[in-house]
Amino acid sequence: MRVLLKGVYSHKKRLADGRVVTYFTLRGYGAIKPLPGDEDEPFTKGSPAFMRAYHAAIDAPRKARVAGTLQSLIDGYQRSSSFTTLSPRTKGDYLKHIAKIEAARLMTNGPPFSSYPLEAVNDPKIRRRLLDWRDKMGERSARQADATFGVLRIILEWGRDRGLLAHNHATRPKKLYRANRSEKLWLPEHIASFRAVAPPSILLAFELALATGQRKGDLLKLGWSSYDGERLRFRQGKRNRLIDMRVTAHLRKILDAERKQAKCATILSHNGKPWVINKEGQPIHFDHLWRKAILAAGLNGLHMHDLRGTACTKLAEAQCTASEIAAMLGWTVTTVNQMLDVYQAMTAALSNSAVAKLEAKKA
Repeated sequence: MRVLLKGVYSHKKRLADGRVVTYFTLRGYGAIKPLPGDEDEPFTKGSPAFMRAYHAAIDAPRKARVAGTLQSLIDGYQRSSSFTTLSPRTKGDYLKHIAKIEAARLMTNGPPFSSYPLEAVNDPKIRRRLLDWRDKMGERSARQADATFGVLRIILEWGRDRGLLAHNHATRPKKLYRANRSEKLWLPEHIASFRAVAPPSILLAFELALATGQRKGDLLKLGWSSYDGERLRFRQGKRNRLIDMRVTAHLRKILDAERKQAKCATILSHNGKPWVINKEGQPIHFDHLWRKAILAAGLNGLHMHDLRGTACTKLAEAQCTASEIAAMLGWTVTTVNQMLDVYQAMTAALSNSAVAKLEAKKA
């Protein structure tokens, strides 16, 4: 297919040695020459080397405009491995927040924040304007405001690490959104209610999440090749941590029975096929059926994500140490302690155990 390149002109010239060469120019830019490394490549209109040089010439004015501004920092971050190696879901979320950052105006009728020179981004006075902008976003959604500000912090920190900024004035802000899920624990009566009404494909996901404490995204992608009849071995998608855990007898019985009739490469499936994940990394149909099961069980307000804290709490009740829990769930010890701080106060088992130990010591 022939592509029309607007503004590109060519003219031929005979050299002293008799060779005829073709020169190309771009209107408003000048001569189009091979990029470094492409000097020995064929350079004709439409060739790969020519197209690389053409797009570089097209982009040159924009690069000149953004050089030394916050936009140059944003562009550099998006080209770096810090961004390109993110999961598709995370990358998509970041791009939405980056669009908000680029369009932000820290002053009424002022220029876009992305056009600010790096000297202004370095100025300590800008922190107040950044927080005012974050607070303004928070009037619509405190959670989204915190998320957008968090991406800005990551970008500025990327620039600071590379010496492009002296300071990161988006560090450690007090968050607007505080999620309190201390009462969102799957208690035994909740588990029994859900098991009674959940369809088989959703129930298997529930049992897997309850026994392993892993994220929904990892469980939906988990293949039968990760299960050897005794252990589950896989890498977490978010942290890339290797998980090698022995499954409980209850979960092993469920998985062994399921594998005998499995028609899909993944452990979790629906109608013999893997759950479909959309471009944003969301399993839309799974979430819909999960929600229906939650409502049928009368458990509105409980999330699948709360099974992570429940699994952590159950291990703590079994007298597992924080290090043992971290090794099984693929968390850090700090994360385990944070989970226990939030969830374990909701159960009486640990407090009963504490009182029993105290009375035994007195006796």
